[in-house]
Amino acid sequence: MEQQTVNAENSGAGAVLEEIFRRCTPDLHRYVQRRLRGSADVADLTQEIFERFIRGDWQARARNPSAYLFGIASNVVADALMAERRDVVTYDSDVVSAATESGAGTTQADADTVALQDELTRALQHLPEVHRVALLLTKRDGLSSREAAQRMGTTEGSVRVYVCEARAKLKILLKQQA
Repeated sequence: MEQQTVNAENSGAGAVLEEIFRRCTPDLHRYVQRRLRGSADVADLTQEIFERFIRGDWQARARNPSAYLFGIASNVVADALMAERRDVVTYDSDVVSAATESGAGTTQADADTVALQDELTRALQHLPEVHRVALLLTKRDGLSSREAAQRMGTTEGSVRVYVCEARAKLKILLKQQA
């Protein structure tokens, strides 16, 4: 008897989800397409919106699922736009070591670059570990917030906050060193 109740509840939830999907998919698709100006990822991002919806507490928000879905869509679009603009910081320690060891033939620009990298390395050491790890994973290693969050065992939102705070602290630290 209990198993039948569970199956009835699940089938009812499935029907509700299908109806929400049927009603909201075209509007969400258009919304994402307008915000990303014809990106090829529109279908994938629309699917991501529904995956987040299902993973979240959608039944508690079933009174207005459209508003909840568009809130998720706003976050998904923001993540996609941020990923497009993501700066990847490259630090090649072999090049720096070779430049400092040889010393010959270095220009003022090379010396300035090495000095700046040394300042940055010192400033990074003054950051809290979570900030430093989040910044290095996303900017140096080029990982997305999601990938960095998985490696760090935290949420995407936390990674974005850590990176933002790390950048702000680095700015202050580098100004103090100058």
